[in-house]
Amino acid sequence: MTHDPAFARRLVLIALCYVVIFWLCVLTVYFAPEGSDVAVWWPAGGLGSAMVLLSPPRYWVALLAGIVVVTGMANVVAGRDLDVGLLFGVSNASESLVLVALLGVRRHGRPLLRAPEDLPRLLLAIAAGAASSGTCAGTLVAVRLDGDFVETWTSVTAAHGAASLLIVPLALFVGDPRASLTEGTRAIQVIQVVSTLVAFAAIHHTSQSLPLSFLPLPLLVWGAQVLSPRALAAEALAAGLLVTVLTAQGGGPFGTGADLTNSAQAALIQLDLVVIALVSLPLALNVSQRRAALREAVAVGETYRRSLTESVIGTLLLSPADDGLRVLDLNEPAGDLLGIGRDDLLGRHWAEALGPHGTTVVDAAREMIDGRSTSWERELTVEAEPARCVRIALSWVPDTSSGDLIVAQLVDLTEHRAAQRDLEQERDFNAALLSATTGTSIIATDRDGLIAYVNKGAEQLLGYQPAALVGRRHLVDLYDADELRARADEMEHDAPTSGDWTHVGADGRRLRMSVNVTPMRDAGGRLLGYLQVSEDVTERTQAQEALRAALDKERQAVDELERLDRSKSEFLATVSHELRTPMTSIMGVNELLSTEVVGPVNDRQRELLRRGSRAGQRLLGLIENTLTLSRVESLTDDTHHTVVDLRDIVVRTVETTEPLCPLGVSMVVDQPDGPTARVMGDANQLERALVNVVANALKFTLGGGVVRVTLQGDPPDEPGRAVVTVEDSGIGIPADEQSHLFERFFRASSAVQASIPGSGLGLAIVRSIVEAHRGEVTVTSRLDEGTVVRISLPLLDQG
Repeated sequence: MTHDPAFARRLVLIALCYVVIFWLCVLTVYFAPEGSDVAVWWPAGGLGSAMVLLSPPRYWVALLAGIVVVTGMANVVAGRDLDVGLLFGVSNASESLVLVALLGVRRHGRPLLRAPEDLPRLLLAIAAGAASSGTCAGTLVAVRLDGDFVETWTSVTAAHGAASLLIVPLALFVGDPRASLTEGTRAIQVIQVVSTLVAFAAIHHTSQSLPLSFLPLPLLVWGAQVLSPRALAAEALAAGLLVTVLTAQGGGPFGTGADLTNSAQAALIQLDLVVIALVSLPLALNVSQRRAALREAVAVGETYRRSLTESVIGTLLLSPADDGLRVLDLNEPAGDLLGIGRDDLLGRHWAEALGPHGTTVVDAAREMIDGRSTSWERELTVEAEPARCVRIALSWVPDTSSGDLIVAQLVDLTEHRAAQRDLEQERDFNAALLSATTGTSIIATDRDGLIAYVNKGAEQLLGYQPAALVGRRHLVDLYDADELRARADEMEHDAPTSGDWTHVGADGRRLRMSVNVTPMRDAGGRLLGYLQVSEDVTERTQAQEALRAALDKERQAVDELERLDRSKSEFLATVSHELRTPMTSIMGVNELLSTEVVGPVNDRQRELLRRGSRAGQRLLGLIENTLTLSRVESLTDDTHHTVVDLRDIVVRTVETTEPLCPLGVSMVVDQPDGPTARVMGDANQLERALVNVVANALKFTLGGGVVRVTLQGDPPDEPGRAVVTVEDSGIGIPADEQSHLFERFFRASSAVQASIPGSGLGLAIVRSIVEAHRGEVTVTSRLDEGTVVRISLPLLDQG
């Protein structure tokens, strides 16, 4: 459960009130006049009513029950029986109940006591509460104590009413900021309070018995002038306590020296208390209301003065005079607009600051004063430096403290009018621009698609006059209806938004238009209408259709060329296969004769067989190149790629090309030992590429030369790659011809001059194979020094 400090404080105050009520009851019963069943006054009743009145209604039942218990027990402690004491407690609670019920509670809090108009209701509630308590007490005394009902009712009603008159108003003043308003200085207030209390104490002292109880009343009137209502109510309560206590001790005009009966003495004391309350309370309310009204008037005046000073609108207060309008006051913006300082305008005739317009303004003010008009407004040019466009509005304020006034308000329209002129110029420019745009159709519609604007371009392209379209036809009426139905899925809000659409002109012509429709919205996002910008693309569409037809013919020609190329490839493959089969047989026969299986061979015959084998190998290489070239279009297909160890490729290449090695030429192979040269690829194709490179190196290297084949896996200069380098010391290639090496059928001039046979397909096939394996091949060469061919392939990912 959360702890509420405000609720805890409320409980403490309620408990303290109950303690004070208890002892007030005890003391009041104890000091009741001898022979009387009731006291002269009953402050506990007023305090109990104040406690309930200041509490929220949801606590009233519990608080009234507490009053019954506390006041009942106080009566028992003072010597009354338990049942009698509790019945007196019910009498006290009935007073509080009736009082708070009649006063009620405002919508946003407790009842207020601020104006004399609130006093009758308060007096009625106090009288009714006191009468209720008197009725209960009179009945109790008559039935239970064999007393007189009328005498008891009169005494109790007066005692409770007098106490409530002094206590309840003070409770209502607590927490009300208006009840603390005061005009006197602190010293005067102290003097007044001390003087009043001393006067009441002196007049009701035991040593004084003259009938002077009326003398302190003027002091209460003085207190109403210098004290706040709250302080005056507290002073009246203190005075009432002095009167009651001192009279109980036999002092004052109502004491023992007055030779009065107990009932007469009680009645006089109660009357004195009522007089104290009724003298002080109405005066306090009237003075408080006057103070509040005065402060509000001062605040209104200050607010008006501040609004005049701080207003961004130029304002002047003018006093009508026989010779014109005299300036009483003005703010800084007014002086700035008129180009005259404030001090220079005060007291002067305003017409002098308006130049030629002064007479017009003065005449308008006189018409308002004469009742012929209520207001006047005009836009004038004030001849200040620089000249200003000012809207002047006059209003008449009659019967002020300063007499009839004319209030003039000046609004600077200079920048507004300049901006308006700029907007008009921009509007005219845009209108001229739209009219001059004859090659583009611009049509604006409202939110429902009804045409609201048509430019010259739309008029010329479609052949419609604006009068035939604006406000008469919708935008979709300009489109081909059949096309709208066929392309309904491309539209929004039953209208096209973009793309090429067919429009129908006024003469029935069909135009192909490139359309773009844009919603037009205001600053708040509210839809205003639509803007369609379109251009005639009929000729362009026809050109596109012609181009499309030409492209279709070209595509058919390409397809035919591809078919012929496939036929060529198939022919080459067939011819090459038919050539390779007999060449293989010839090579086999040569090899069989070289082994002397069929008979001895002399040296001359052996040399001829070797020459035939070399020629056969070259011819087989040419056939293989032709077959490879016929399949070059499918080399990028990697569906048959497997893991290939380039070391095996190098070994097989050396074995294949070793018979081609000329006399006196040595071949050196350098490759790693570990599995560091594995790639993904087609082993036969990679071997074909490497055979072509090595065969070329052997072919172009003269006797005494060296061909070096090197394999590197993951070299420092190319990490993640496998590099095969074939280096020879042959005839080399001229520098200006090296850019053509990978072209089909190209042969270097150095090879032609040396009469070295060849087809010019080898390196072209090598590049196709290497690039199909996502590799690179480069050639560097120097004439008469040698050539280096470098093949780089991506290594197989070891992960």
